[in-house]
Amino acid sequence: MISRKIVKTSYANIYAEPSFSSEMVTQALFFESLDIISQNGNWYRILQWDGYQGYVHKFYLCEEGDAQGNRVTLTDRTTPIYSSKERQDVSLLAPFGASLNCRDRSGEWIAFNLDSDSYYLKNPTESNIVPSRELVAEYCGRLIGSPYLWGGKTPLGYDCSGFVQAVYAAIGINLDRDTSKQIKEGSSTSIKLSDALPGDLVFFDIDGNGVDHVGIWIGDERVAHCGGQVKVQSIHDDTHTRLIDHIIEIKSMGPHLNG
Repeated sequence: MISRKIVKTSYANIYAEPSFSSEMVTQALFFESLDIISQNGNWYRILQWDGYQGYVHKFYLCEEGDAQGNRVTLTDRTTPIYSSKERQDVSLLAPFGASLNCRDRSGEWIAFNLDSDSYYLKNPTESNIVPSRELVAEYCGRLIGSPYLWGGKTPLGYDCSGFVQAVYAAIGINLDRDTSKQIKEGSSTSIKLSDALPGDLVFFDIDGNGVDHVGIWIGDERVAHCGGQVKVQSIHDDTHTRLIDHIIEIKSMGPHLNG
């Protein structure tokens, strides 16, 4: 490992090979810390917090700097980041779920350092996030309409497991990146459909080859999931694929949630 760096752009695409023409396998969010495994020209091979590895171009990254300070997770769909409180020039839009270390949090503004410069954001109204079923459902609603994107983890595009991981990461619960691993989450127990509560995970076999899709139970026989776009859909809706016919597992997230 060479070092650790952080993402200085709204997000960074991570590729299977050190080339923009290779498959994008996932993304890293603004201010996310990445472990550098090796370097190949302008590309770094990196390791993410969830165990994912891939290649990211160095222009997405900067030195990590001082890791001290209170951690703030951004839960609006996008949050403007300013280079000045006075001019309020927007430097970038940080996506839902981005988490950063602030050096000062007082009054209307939060201040933090990035790549040797100071930046600011409006102080979020949410603080001391308590993981609950209600909050999971609320965060799902904030992301409605986000388009589908293979490997995506931001409101500009999610894949199904990236959407689920992002919602839970925003409340402080780390899940695996891929559906095939999320279904094996050890601290969650399998339950019947009749016992599902908001926030529980619902797994599907859409194509008949094993688990290939995941969503979040919202209640009233509806699931929030990213299929074409993030949406809340009745499991009986047959306009495209009747979800109830493809459910293969439901996992209770009760051990992780309050209420």
